[in-house]
Amino acid sequence: MTLAGLVQQLGVDGIEQFVYRDPETFPDYKELTIGAHLNYWPYWMDFWLRKAKRLQQQFRSIHERQTYFKTAMSCDEWLAVIRRNICAAISQKPEYLVWHVAEADTETIFTFDFHYDDREVLAASADVFNAVADEIPANVTVLFENLWWPGLRLTDARKVKFFFERIERKNVGIMLDTGHLMNTNPRLRTEAEAADYVCRTVDKLGPYAELIKGVHLSCSLSGKYLRSFERKVPADLNAEAIWRHIAAIDRHKPFTTTAAKQILQCVQPQYVNHELAYETIEEMIPLMQQQLSVAR
Repeated sequence: MTLAGLVQQLGVDGIEQFVYRDPETFPDYKELTIGAHLNYWPYWMDFWLRKAKRLQQQFRSIHERQTYFKTAMSCDEWLAVIRRNICAAISQKPEYLVWHVAEADTETIFTFDFHYDDREVLAASADVFNAVADEIPANVTVLFENLWWPGLRLTDARKVKFFFERIERKNVGIMLDTGHLMNTNPRLRTEAEAADYVCRTVDKLGPYAELIKGVHLSCSLSGKYLRSFERKVPADLNAEAIWRHIAAIDRHKPFTTTAAKQILQCVQPQYVNHELAYETIEEMIPLMQQQLSVAR
């Protein structure tokens, strides 16, 4: 089945395309692309702030660091990498771009003893964005996505205000990731509780709730894991352990109740992206159909 055929079968308008590579290395889906998700570095603050000792602790070699930052060895080179990524995304003619606002290294994702607080991450994120924003056409909306790590968590309207006051570009907003927001509250047990929490959190944003233009819709009831895992770095720390840990927190499951519709009625987004976890297209189709059936 073609991607166009899948979009038609599911009855959706198009795709939000992950653009993590240069334009010549991925298929052209501009006819289907509504949004484009830019590359994301979970760990970047030490590099941006030139914390050499901390960088040496994170990477085993200069080559490993250079690979992680896509060949960049300096902040200016990294900004050039981000610009190339933006150009690759823009080549797909999206209506919007998604930009993550968060920071965590491979150790603090386990310990939750983070090196930077929300405001430090928000201020630095705004600086990085402002440095490359001129690469983005004025008619393309930039939506900043929330995570559960330090940065744009959306749990405090004052911090949302702090961030957007520093953004020097018009035509910006928020991409509310429901699963990421649910991950900030380990007490949630049911989809109904999750919907109530999401709606209450949005309501507390006051006028800044109007910035929410899009929703990444998925369910992440990972409270049991969040409450139980040991807050220490595992002895066998490797890529597999990291991804297993992140997936245990950020579930990307489909909603199975009308809690999904409750959230969308509360937020009234312009864009809804059903961002679910799956291994194959065959596995994805029933998951999408499940969530679509309770979201519409």
